[in-house]
Amino acid sequence: DGRAGGPLATTDTQYRIGSITKTFVAVAVLRLRDAGALELQDLVTDHLPELGHLAPCTVTQLLTHTAGIQAETSGPWWERTAGGTWEALLSSGIEQRFTPGTRFHYSNTGYAVLGELVARLSGRPWIDVVADEILTPLGMTRTTPRPVTPSAPGLAVHPLADVLQEEPEHDGGSLAPAGQLWSTADDLARWASFL
Repeated sequence: DGRAGGPLATTDTQYRIGSITKTFVAVAVLRLRDAGALELQDLVTDHLPELGHLAPCTVTQLLTHTAGIQAETSGPWWERTAGGTWEALLSSGIEQRFTPGTRFHYSNTGYAVLGELVARLSGRPWIDVVADEILTPLGMTRTTPRPVTPSAPGLAVHPLADVLQEEPEHDGGSLAPAGQLWSTADDLARWASFL
């Protein structure tokens, strides 16, 4: 991790890649489009009717952060607490802050919805789709949902003191599609080349 006394990082050291995870989810959605399972202009409620309380928004709007959906969940900050099920996320209240299509509003919650969309249309968890249809064919063996040694912990500066703290590592549950993957410089170079 490059700190005094710590192991030296290599191109095989895993780091949590956070929101780069969204690019894998987006490609999984596009693969579903290519397979004829959805159209990008489909209303999200065509596939996830439980979101009928939202103003109509499209798959494209979710992909481009223009669906108006809240940036973060209503409960505890998902990056600091273990995540729950899709049902738990729904019960916490997925809301829109803006009229769909009127403005860009970065949304981790929107990518949780896309992860559920991938799962629902493929009949298996989003991470299995990403692993089987993207990671394995590309030979990205060091990109995983949880860290695998050698890996470097995430570090954050305490908000009230000049102290580094190790960030918690956990399963993000229904919010995992927004930022849970871990990867290496080698695997990310392969991903960038593919994209």
